[in-house]
Amino acid sequence: MNLILKNATYLFISNVILRLFSALTTIMVARYLGANDYGILSLALAISNIAGYFTDMGLSHTFIREATKSDVNDLGKLVGGHFKLRVIFVIAVSIVLYVVVELLYKDPYVKKTIYLMVYPTIVGGAMQGIGAVYFQALQQMHYTALIRAVSGLITATTLILGLIFKWHLLLLAGVYGFSSLLGGLFSFFLLLQRVSLLRGWETNLLNDLLSFTVGGLLIMILPQIPLIILEKVSDFKQVGYFSAAYRIPSMLYQVPGIVAAAFYPVLFKYGTNKEYDKHLQMTTIELKIMTLLGGCMVIPFLLYSDWWVNILFGLHWGEISSLLSIICIVVLLQSISYPLADSLTTKGQQKKRTLVMFIVSIVAVLSNYYLGEALHSLGSAIAVVITEFFLLIGLLLFNKKYGFLILWKGFIYNLVILLTVFFMGNLFKSYIDPLIGSILFVLIFISLVLVLYISNLKF
Repeated sequence: MNLILKNATYLFISNVILRLFSALTTIMVARYLGANDYGILSLALAISNIAGYFTDMGLSHTFIREATKSDVNDLGKLVGGHFKLRVIFVIAVSIVLYVVVELLYKDPYVKKTIYLMVYPTIVGGAMQGIGAVYFQALQQMHYTALIRAVSGLITATTLILGLIFKWHLLLLAGVYGFSSLLGGLFSFFLLLQRVSLLRGWETNLLNDLLSFTVGGLLIMILPQIPLIILEKVSDFKQVGYFSAAYRIPSMLYQVPGIVAAAFYPVLFKYGTNKEYDKHLQMTTIELKIMTLLGGCMVIPFLLYSDWWVNILFGLHWGEISSLLSIICIVVLLQSISYPLADSLTTKGQQKKRTLVMFIVSIVAVLSNYYLGEALHSLGSAIAVVITEFFLLIGLLLFNKKYGFLILWKGFIYNLVILLTVFFMGNLFKSYIDPLIGSILFVLIFISLVLVLYISNLKF
C-alpha cells in the first residue's frame, strides 16, 4: 500500500495538475475557435486517439503482465520486443489511416486538419507509451509521471502560444501533433539510459494479445463514438458543444484514474500468482478510494453546472450546462466499473472483459445514433450515460463470484453518503455562493465518509 500511495502521488502530480492545466488550455482554445472549428479539432483528436491505440494493440497490458511475473528472466528482451512491434504497428496504422480518411471525409479543410494532427501524434504517442509502460511495470511511476508531465506541459504551452499569436486551426492542429513528438523524444531519452531498444525479442508478448487488442480497442473507442457518430447525424457545431461539455468529465476522471494505474501492476502480480484473497482485498480497497474520489469530482458539477460553464467557457456556451450535468455521471460510473474490469483482466479473464466491451460498444453505437439524430448533443450526452450503465451491469454479471461482493464492500456506504449530500445540496445550493458551495459539499461528503471509516465501519 505504501508503494501504491507513493506511485499514486507521482501520477497525481503529472495526470491531475498538468492535465488540469492542459484541459484549461483546451477550454481556452474552444472559446477562441468557436463551436464549428472546435468540433473539427475534436474530431481530429478523436481519430488520433483511435489511430494511436492501434500503435499499441494491447502490448502495454501484455508487457506489464510479463514484466510482473515472479519468474521473469530478461526484461531487456521484453523491451526490445515491445519496441519492434510498436514500429511495425505505427507503419501499418499510418498506411491504413490515409485510406480511411480519404474514404470518409471529402472536405479538404477537414482532411488537412486530421493529417496535421494525427500523424505526428500517433508517432509521439507510441514513443511515450514504450517508456511510460516500462516504468509502470517496474512500479517506478515517478518516471511515468515525468514523461506524461513533460508531454502535457509541452502541449499546453504550444496551445497557449497559438492563442497568443492567434494561429488558425490548421497551424494549431500541426503544432499539437508536433508537441506529442517532443514528448516522445523525452520518453526515449529516459528509456535509453537504462535499456537497449534493439536487443532481443520476446514472443510471450503475443500470448493472448488478440484478446487485449480487441478489449483495449473497445475501451478506447467508446469515448470517441459519440463524436464520430454525432458528426454524421448532426453538424460540427453540435460536435463542438458535446466535446466542450465532455472535456470537463474527461479531465475529472484523471483523479480516480490515477488510483487504477497505481493498483494495476499489484493486481496483476496477485492475479498472475493466483493469490486471490489478496487480489480481492486490493480490488475492494481500490473501489473504495476510486468512488470516494469520483464522488468528490462530480458533486460541484452536478449542483452548479451553469456557473461552472459560464466561468470556464463563457456565456455563449451556456447551453452545454445541461450536457455537463448529465455527462458528469459517467465519472462516478467509471469509478465503479474500472476496478471491476481490472479485476477480470488481472486474473487472466480478459476475454470476459472483451465480450462485455463488445456488447456495450453495440449499445453505444445504437444509442448515440438514434439519440444523437433525435436530440443532437443532448442525445449523445444521454447515450454516454446509458453506455456506461450497461458496462457496469455487464462487468457485474461476468464477474459472478466477486463482482457484487466487491461492489457491496467498496461502494454501498459511499453511495448512501453521496446521495445524502446531493439531496442536501439541492435543498440549500441557492442560498450559497457556487464556489463556496462546491467546496463545502465536497468537504461534507469527505467528512462523512471519514467518520464512517474512523468509526470502523466498512465504507
